[in-house]
Amino acid sequence: MRRGFKKEAKEIALQIRRDLRLSLTAPIDPWVLAEWLGIPVVRLSDFRKSAEGAYRYFSELGRSEFSAVTVFDGSRRLIVHNDFHAPTRQASNVCHELAHGLLLHAPTPILDDKGCRYWSKEIEDEANWLSGVLLVPDEAAIAVVKRGMDLALAASYYGVSVPMMTFRINVSGARKRVQRFTRRSRKSTIRAG
Repeated sequence: MRRGFKKEAKEIALQIRRDLRLSLTAPIDPWVLAEWLGIPVVRLSDFRKSAEGAYRYFSELGRSEFSAVTVFDGSRRLIVHNDFHAPTRQASNVCHELAHGLLLHAPTPILDDKGCRYWSKEIEDEANWLSGVLLVPDEAAIAVVKRGMDLALAASYYGVSVPMMTFRINVSGARKRVQRFTRRSRKSTIRAG
């Protein structure tokens, strides 16, 4: 990831929360965010009749091979997502595609010159990071740790998977930050007493 990107992602997520009038610890609904951004989100199952072969493949054997994609029509974006995934995965997939939009990532070819899927590690890493920050901001991860919430319960509250919640707690340094805060509070209490 480029230098300074993590700070930029936090600022973008903070501004989104301000615009949507969400607190730093409130869950965010990716579909509400998509509507607010004016980016339509379409389910794979909506293509049942028009793309029957692809629909059948990605809803059965190839379910894990397709999560979501942003389709462009000029500068307009449309997200197609695999609604056969678990709801938490769908939220993450849609938020990942929204992150591409928020970061103004330009469209790329579907396939490279060798016929393989075109993939940019830097662009995908940025979208992954921003989607995580949108779904579970540092402040939310800290609140989960501070309250001693069960990870499954916290993940359910934020509409994410347990691995995503664990990841956000770890990368935000929530446990260390809560420990430092607790130590300082104890020292202040001892001095005051």
